[in-house]
Amino acid sequence: AATSNDKQLLNRHNSFTMKPLALSSFALLITANDWHVTAAFVGQFQPRISSSSPSYSHHDHGTRQSPIPSASVASIRNRRSRPLFSTSKDDTSNNDDETDNSSNNSSKREMLKFAIPALGIYLTNPLLSNIDNAFVGRTVGAMGLAALSPATLCIDQALYLFSFLSRATTGLASRAYTSPSNASEEEAKCKLKDAASPALSISLFCGAVMSILYAFFTPNILNALQVDPLLHTSATSYIHWRGAISAAAMAQSILLSLFMVAKDAKTPLKIIASTALLNVVGDALLCAWPLRMGCGGAAAATAAATLFSTGWMVAALKRKGMMPKLKVPNAKDCRELLSFTGPLLAIQLTRMVGFMNMQRTAMTLGLESLAGYQLCMNLMIFFILFGEPLSQLGQTKLPSLIDSNKTEEAMATFKSILTLSTFAAVGVGAAAYFTTLFGSGLFSSNLAVQAVAKVTAPTLFFAVSQTIVGIAVDGAMMASRDFGFMLATGLGSFVLQSTLLTHCKSVGDIFSTFTVRLGTYALLSVGRALLGYGNLGRAIRGRRGGGKEREPPSIAQEAA
Repeated sequence: AATSNDKQLLNRHNSFTMKPLALSSFALLITANDWHVTAAFVGQFQPRISSSSPSYSHHDHGTRQSPIPSASVASIRNRRSRPLFSTSKDDTSNNDDETDNSSNNSSKREMLKFAIPALGIYLTNPLLSNIDNAFVGRTVGAMGLAALSPATLCIDQALYLFSFLSRATTGLASRAYTSPSNASEEEAKCKLKDAASPALSISLFCGAVMSILYAFFTPNILNALQVDPLLHTSATSYIHWRGAISAAAMAQSILLSLFMVAKDAKTPLKIIASTALLNVVGDALLCAWPLRMGCGGAAAATAAATLFSTGWMVAALKRKGMMPKLKVPNAKDCRELLSFTGPLLAIQLTRMVGFMNMQRTAMTLGLESLAGYQLCMNLMIFFILFGEPLSQLGQTKLPSLIDSNKTEEAMATFKSILTLSTFAAVGVGAAAYFTTLFGSGLFSSNLAVQAVAKVTAPTLFFAVSQTIVGIAVDGAMMASRDFGFMLATGLGSFVLQSTLLTHCKSVGDIFSTFTVRLGTYALLSVGRALLGYGNLGRAIRGRRGGGKEREPPSIAQEAA
């Protein structure tokens, strides 16, 4: 029979366990006897408890009756001492283990239901780019494929530059949506809309400015990039069509972040899949037959599909009560947004300029080499996005572990990310290699372009493999918010790549410089963390707070 003190402890424990438990994204934990196959996702699975739900506080221990009167203090201690998703074996409580395993299996199923659609969303846009390449390459030839190279550089790299807005939206909106944990659904949605409103407003403004620049200064941009005059007409047509809807394209990334924060991947996947079908039909009609508009037709089809998907997302968010209102950001909004966007913008700039330097080097190698570079670049972008869930895993799982200095769990999660990325790098790199080697004919009928792609296939394997690891490490570094080191390392690797590009004589050499750049960044970041430096390093090595992991309060301390 439990004593009166024990009953108070049990009621105290009940108050603790009745609160909602947030499950963040998780890793593939590989052990000697067990494979926990999981996936990463953006957001948190967190049940919301209404204000009418019963609560058990320390003020009414004598009046509230514990729903677990038969539990013992020892079993409570055992339950509280085991970390979530722990791989250690605890033979002292088989029943607890069975309950935990059942709960973990259920949570894994829920996470997989989110992760698989989310991966489909990430892969759709690069897949559409490859479809555009296929239509242009088969209908226009090497000239059209070569024109797409500088054209997509002007459009896609600009969108990549402004991707810091969507990343900031994910961070700000997820914190607003899940805090406090006892907030009602309507209150959470209002906070989410307020958090996302400044980023959405800024993205629309920036998109409008970009459209004006494309409309009046495209020839100047192409001249600055030293594009072959023979390619100007096709490239200009593509840029004008895609550039006209820049505001919709930028806003779409913000809206997509809101679906992810709300743990809804199925709605945007349905929208993106329908958009992909529309884009393919548009490519067939505008690029192939009957209009035969070439590069301009492919761009027009993509622009129409983007407008369609953005409008659908707006309607879906309005039905859910999650559509942010447009407003002029005030000083507080700007400061909060700049805490994320300032460092990320600088980092994105160095990476974008690196891609531009690769592009400019490819344009000096001749028409067929430029077309082959465009083919290989689009394939690389498609395959490296398989590493994005690993980045999201680090960004969603590690921050809480770093902030609370949970050394063992942080180290286990970081090791799991590195293990996952290594296996993924080999598998995805091999897929990129064989696709480039045997599938280049799907994207171009020109034998010279196909030959360039086949020769580049081995180099592309290493580029994709190293990038998968780099993306995973990058997510962990972003979780630690160690932006200073990321920027310094990015600048150093950028200078190294720029120097190597001056000696490139082939498309394979260009991709080799990219491999060296990403490899240098990943190696320095991992080495620094394992040596115990930076926020991540101090967390996984236990150097914060005297070098020891914080111990959870004892049952006696909690009772006091």
